[in-house]
Amino acid sequence: MGLTIYYQLSVEENLTAGAVRALVARLAGYAREIGCAETGKLERVLADTPFTSLVVRKGREEDCCFGLVPAKRGWVVEVWPGEGCESATLGLCQYPRRIRNGGERVSTGFAGGWRLKGACKTQYAAEHGWDHFLLCHQRVVSLLQFWRGLGVTVDVSDEGGYWETRDEKKLRHTLERYDRLMAAISGMAKDAADDSGQFCSVEAPIFARKDFERLEAEGRRNFAR
Repeated sequence: MGLTIYYQLSVEENLTAGAVRALVARLAGYAREIGCAETGKLERVLADTPFTSLVVRKGREEDCCFGLVPAKRGWVVEVWPGEGCESATLGLCQYPRRIRNGGERVSTGFAGGWRLKGACKTQYAAEHGWDHFLLCHQRVVSLLQFWRGLGVTVDVSDEGGYWETRDEKKLRHTLERYDRLMAAISGMAKDAADDSGQFCSVEAPIFARKDFERLEAEGRRNFAR
């Protein structure tokens, strides 16, 4: 849990793998240019490359059965916006049109082109202050905007609403609400573990906050139901 930016990248054209690598290389260069804490090396995608499989529905809709479709090929780069923030895997991959499901081959719904889904949790960058959190969140948004400028279709769901509005006040209000919620849930989980009398520990980044007790108290009042 925590305030997160979700994104889906896609190009419907059947670009060459070399063209995709060039796009990812340009993104990596931009990540360094805007001061991201760390930018990894370009990585050629294989079937077992982490964070590149896509979830698809299998069988009848009423069965609510889902499966993972590994990428056939592609290029990605891992970018770390800053301390406390999750890293973001960015790039483009191709996926098979059909996969084997038991004894039959079923359609994945992918008809060509390149795509990738990912997410970046920025919530815990706030442990280092509002200004640092804002910078990390803005870096993720800037990277996705840069993708759009390269001709990539970018669909974003920003839980802080910043992608759509660029409203810092709204983002801060949402962050503070998430902080209180996370503190309340983490505190209740820790209390329950302590009361159980069993040897178990509850760990969460929110415990490191100097204002944890205040956030927890406000969260329990606000989210008591």
